[in-house]
Amino acid sequence: MSNQRKHRSFKKLLPSILVLGVTAAALGACGDDEEPTPTPDAGTQADAGTQTDAGTQTDAGTDAGTGTDAGTTTTPDTDLALVRLNTNGTVDTTFGTNGIARVSLGKGAGTARDALWAADRDTQNRVVVFGSKKAEGATRADTDRVVARITANGALDETFNAGAVAPAVKGMYALDIGGLSDTARHGFVQADGTILSAGYLSQPTGVGTQSAHRVVMLRLTEAGTPDATFGSKGVVNSAPFATNDVTKEWGISEAYTAVRQSTGSYVTTGYGRAAGVAGSTVDLISFRYTAAGVLDPTYGTNGSFILNLTGDNDRGRDAVALKDDSVFMVGSGVRTTGKVQPMAVQVTKDGQPAPAPGFTEGYKLYDFDRPDQAFFDVAHADVGGVEYVAAAGFRAGGSEDDDAVLLIRNVATGVEFSNPVPFSETANDRFWGVNFGLDGKVYATGFVTEAGDNHIAIARFNLDGTRDTTFGTGGIVTVNVIAGKLEELARSVVIQDDGKIVIVGVAEAQ
Repeated sequence: MSNQRKHRSFKKLLPSILVLGVTAAALGACGDDEEPTPTPDAGTQADAGTQTDAGTQTDAGTDAGTGTDAGTTTTPDTDLALVRLNTNGTVDTTFGTNGIARVSLGKGAGTARDALWAADRDTQNRVVVFGSKKAEGATRADTDRVVARITANGALDETFNAGAVAPAVKGMYALDIGGLSDTARHGFVQADGTILSAGYLSQPTGVGTQSAHRVVMLRLTEAGTPDATFGSKGVVNSAPFATNDVTKEWGISEAYTAVRQSTGSYVTTGYGRAAGVAGSTVDLISFRYTAAGVLDPTYGTNGSFILNLTGDNDRGRDAVALKDDSVFMVGSGVRTTGKVQPMAVQVTKDGQPAPAPGFTEGYKLYDFDRPDQAFFDVAHADVGGVEYVAAAGFRAGGSEDDDAVLLIRNVATGVEFSNPVPFSETANDRFWGVNFGLDGKVYATGFVTEAGDNHIAIARFNLDGTRDTTFGTGGIVTVNVIAGKLEELARSVVIQDDGKIVIVGVAEAQ
């Protein structure tokens, strides 16, 4: 099987691409910033204009157990937290300090603090993280997107963006577009070391007072500088649903991830709604961009793939490209009012619903018997010549504690395992990240709450969904990065080329 991160193993309307001016900080140096909170759905804040974010409605995007500490009224600052395990699940004490590395992207203020969405590794086992931090400047309260690189031993790699000039910081690159608050999502490292970061940003449309989300992708060279061959100075700032009618509102476009096809093109998944669509609900949306960052009108229908099940909220959260360049997406969908269900979607390489075993019209809804459920991460691997995908997420609501959920699927046959797999039968636990190991096992990570204290947690599974009891204790490892705090969770798991496991997340600053 491939030993690379999931995105490296191996979404229909008038298309237009708009590129806004990028500030000097974004094009030259890297700023100092973060995501508003380390919750999974930073779509709960209002846009800069009068329209609210595409993610304002409550869904499987809340982050139970990771809010502010009990008894406090302010949001605590957070830092990146990385834990490395040996292949048997014991903590590798040669990494960081006794197996744990704490990395600050900058000091937070209010809800603007270090946040993480995803991580990958390069061929030198350096961990590349995709997140955000507070923007530089005492008067600024917005967040900038950050791509940072951590050495194989857990320190900020100062050879990344090595030419950074203060207030920029060596070891990271921060994207600042117009002083607006950027939302970083998934990213990955390509085989040649190039780095692609996906996300979205709410920007004024010029139509009255409307602001709307646009797809924003950033591509960096291996050295941590903008790749000038992509978009405008390394940035694609795209409003795929925009029209030439200045009286018509844009619609909303978000990219939770972008996966690379064998042609070099990028396919996104996320959610939003087309221009002129009434209401406040969103659909799963997907677009394709060329290797140079140009929107491709041949994808889907008139340039986009849109999935709207019943007029309620349908969302794409992550995706992987399969061997044949078709794209497997995960997220959530609503078929019954008041019930959000985990969803998997497969489209052909050109954005048409793909025939797949067990899928109806190219998608499948799962039900783990709760009102609030979703998949948030997906991985892909070839294990002994057999193509697999694995998706991780959670179920919540119904006056029950939250539970982690897992899907492991044989791509060719459709044979799959899909079940709740909680760390605890009595306390909150969720998965946020999943990956395949060199051993063909599935690693899923997130958090578990123990006595009011969140712990980073990871479990290892066999391909049939059973826990691998040779790992940790009964297949589970928990690590308490900071005692007595709820601000602690894992977002991603990276497998190094010696089989060691790096869990990447956030924890309250010390």
